[in-house]
Amino acid sequence: MFAGMDVQRKALLSLLILILGSGIASGVTSRVEKGVLDLRHIEQGDEFSVKMNGEWEFYYGTFIYGIPGRIIDTLTPDCYGKVPGYWSDYTVDGQRMPRFGYGTYRALILLPSGYRDRMGFDMPVFDTSYEITINGVTLARNGTPSRSRAESIPAYDPLFFSYVPAKDTLELLIRVSNWEHRRGGFWMPLKTGTFHTIQSDFADKWFISIAVTGMLFASFLFFLIFYLLDRRDTKLLLFSILVLCLALRPFLSAPYLVTIVDVRNWHLIIRGEYLILCFMITSGAWLSYMIYPARWFRILSSALNIACLAIVTAVILLPVHLFSYSVWIVQSAALILLIYTVMMSIRGIARGNRTDILYLVAFLAITVGVVSDILFSNALEENQQHYILSFFMLVFVFIQATLLIRDWVGRGKEREKLAVQLEELNRDLENRVTRRTAELHERTEELNARNEQIARQNRKLSETISLKNKIFSVIAHDLRSPVVNILYTMHMLKEEEFRDRTESMADSCIQYSQQLISLLENMLVWGRGQEEMIRYSPAENDLADIILTNISILKDGADRKKITLHFSQIGRSKGWFDRDLADIIIRNLLSNAIKYTDHGGKVNILVKSQEEQGDPLTVKICDNGVGISPERQKRLFTGDEIESTPGTDSEKGTGIGLKLVHELVTLSNGTLTVESAPGSGSCFTVIFPGFGQGKKGRDFLI
Repeated sequence: MFAGMDVQRKALLSLLILILGSGIASGVTSRVEKGVLDLRHIEQGDEFSVKMNGEWEFYYGTFIYGIPGRIIDTLTPDCYGKVPGYWSDYTVDGQRMPRFGYGTYRALILLPSGYRDRMGFDMPVFDTSYEITINGVTLARNGTPSRSRAESIPAYDPLFFSYVPAKDTLELLIRVSNWEHRRGGFWMPLKTGTFHTIQSDFADKWFISIAVTGMLFASFLFFLIFYLLDRRDTKLLLFSILVLCLALRPFLSAPYLVTIVDVRNWHLIIRGEYLILCFMITSGAWLSYMIYPARWFRILSSALNIACLAIVTAVILLPVHLFSYSVWIVQSAALILLIYTVMMSIRGIARGNRTDILYLVAFLAITVGVVSDILFSNALEENQQHYILSFFMLVFVFIQATLLIRDWVGRGKEREKLAVQLEELNRDLENRVTRRTAELHERTEELNARNEQIARQNRKLSETISLKNKIFSVIAHDLRSPVVNILYTMHMLKEEEFRDRTESMADSCIQYSQQLISLLENMLVWGRGQEEMIRYSPAENDLADIILTNISILKDGADRKKITLHFSQIGRSKGWFDRDLADIIIRNLLSNAIKYTDHGGKVNILVKSQEEQGDPLTVKICDNGVGISPERQKRLFTGDEIESTPGTDSEKGTGIGLKLVHELVTLSNGTLTVESAPGSGSCFTVIFPGFGQGKKGRDFLI
């Protein structure tokens, strides 16, 4: 009726034993053999504790209550069951016992003769309920063991009680039942000994568990805060979740700290335990992937997520005896993760990564804890009293905290270094900005200057164009009149009746031609001046010769108006100037003096200089003509408008004569001034530079 032990399970348990090794000594000097624990070697008053591991009598399908004051010695057990262990692993006639049912564990304790010291008993939890009797007296229970599922009440509540022996032999009867879990029995060792020793061990066990849980909770908050400070590091979040799960685990598994707050709902406790295991596997898988990323391991982690999600669903919806089989998936997944991380850390060490040395120590410590807990949960570890993974996790927490603080300090130093570099960069940037701003300001000023220059040139160009248009309109008229007069005179010469007036007409033609030549010459020089193409070639010349030549040219016009031309010289008349430019200057000034002097008027030309060579040469051309108003004198040489004023005999003009004179005098490094009053005539003074003050021996264009 009983099936043999599953082959795969045996193989896995054998593998776990092989991984852990058999080097963990039990430290037990006395064992239960064939249902008897012999403690007769204990001396009265000695402090001792002993695990009641070994071969207990097991009676399946029977509740034995015992008789107070008597020890039953007529019973025959179904088998001697290994304790700690599950009765579903016991075999009778080669067949395994069923998972569900009830029965009685029985053992005798042989004490020294007359031993009456108070004894203590540390009772572990059973799957899934029990009741203990010593010498016919019921002393403790967990839940309600029953012969049927309907009456059974499961419970997980570690107990401690005392007993004063009344006899030298103690009969322990533990009535157990399991109708809810996949297997029944007690898988943790039962301890007995002197009351003080057992009480101290029980208190120490709880104190250490609470202390470790507190440290894990503090570590959870520590890593969570660091994650919240820098959410880019997902490893911190995963690690904090893993630490939280390990901190909660002692509440829902041995030593079941949740009973401190009087939570004793067996179904809630065991479902919570399995949910925590799933979260541990999920967070552990992704944490392993974050530490040692690999494509295939990412796929494995995703598969484990799906498996854990299925287990969570089963835990919520299915009965305990069904979903509890998922523990094999959880344990296998944990071993796979640890094998992967250990191998990857060893490979990292081989590549010279020192951090992997710390990770290897941490993962080896966790491996020891995981393997020990797996063995413990399968009743294969006799000396262990509760799960120890949380204790070994502290090694990982310490190493991870060390790495985190190291990285934090390194980041702090890096931030300081970056801050210094940033400060230097900012200074360099400020200097660059200052230089670029100065360059930009300079270029802006240059651009503004160029724009202003262009604007001035544009204005000048516009003014020049306007001036030229006006001049051309004047020229069109002034050129037309002499040409028409010449043509008219020439036609008259062909007539018989005017032949006796040939000489006067020829004189008129000459006069008109001279006017035309003078006009054209002024226009030519002015046009070249506008294009800055006037050639200046100073040399030693005689100004008196130039004046006398122009007097002879303009004498006929002066004679027609009966104007007296008077030339006088004081000192030398030679100077350093351009003869052609001086000729144009003298002719224009003399022509204007004749033009604006009334009939019978007078024009005086004076040349004077010091006898010493190198002194300036001065020429004054004065008349007693119409004069010039002060307002017009201000714009006489520099005004942009062309003002052509008819002469006293209605002579025409272009209005550019005086402007041209001013430009040529300036080009000759001389000065031009005017003294005039309306009705009192005008006096123009030109000062040419002396020897050595002009530009000797050079011809140049402007």
